[in-house]
Amino acid sequence: MKKIAILVIAAVNQPVYLHYIRSYWTEAIRHTNANMPNVDVFLLLENGTAMEAFKDLGDNVIIDDETDFDRLCDPRFQTPLIPGILSKTVFALEKLQDRYDVFFRTNLSSFIKLSAFEKFVQSRRSICYSGAWVWKDWLRKDLVHHGRIGPDKSIKTIGELEAYEGDTFASGAGYFLSAEEARSLVERKDRIRFDIIDDVSVGLMFKDHELLEQFSAIATRDKTPDDIVDLIRNSKACHIRLQHFPPRLARAVWYELRDDPVWR
Repeated sequence: MKKIAILVIAAVNQPVYLHYIRSYWTEAIRHTNANMPNVDVFLLLENGTAMEAFKDLGDNVIIDDETDFDRLCDPRFQTPLIPGILSKTVFALEKLQDRYDVFFRTNLSSFIKLSAFEKFVQSRRSICYSGAWVWKDWLRKDLVHHGRIGPDKSIKTIGELEAYEGDTFASGAGYFLSAEEARSLVERKDRIRFDIIDDVSVGLMFKDHELLEQFSAIATRDKTPDDIVDLIRNSKACHIRLQHFPPRLARAVWYELRDDPVWR
């Protein structure tokens, strides 16, 4: 049986993030710890986060106490997402790389049907760098499209990326890495571009990839709580992205689902 780590990019700077941690993710951690020996969930939090509210989650919280963003990325190019998300991801992979066969990197606004998720992973002969939303042969074009290349940018010319084999990236909302790929990323961490958005940077590092059709679905904020709950219950997807939910909607959906076996 494959041993699976779910790595959740976490933050506490918005009320909806705190809601997701205190509700679904806390329950998911408790459930997997008690009932799913092959699945572990980890919240990847920022250095300096007050841990009083998370002390009961114990080893399921990972924080790099020696984070040095200025070493990873010129301060001129740092944002609330860069290089923090990628830094937390790489640190967690380095810490856990020899303990798991499969890694799934996701975010707080994700809802995972845990039993269906594990069944999906265990049923596959192998897992590689993959996800449900994959931009094939589009990575460099994406950087150009979003104005990430130029004399005043961290990447001056597209030629700087010639040494990188990847040109496809999977959405950071949810992507898999095998144990071998996790180790490869850690071994090459000095080459990682921490100065660009995390999922694009990971894509630079891998030539091979796979599109996982119907693995994920999106629930949008324009739907009613009942419609969202119906989507989660009836979708074939193991992983649901709760896209840009305000706290009130997130709480209403969780109120309907917290006792529902659909997420266990």
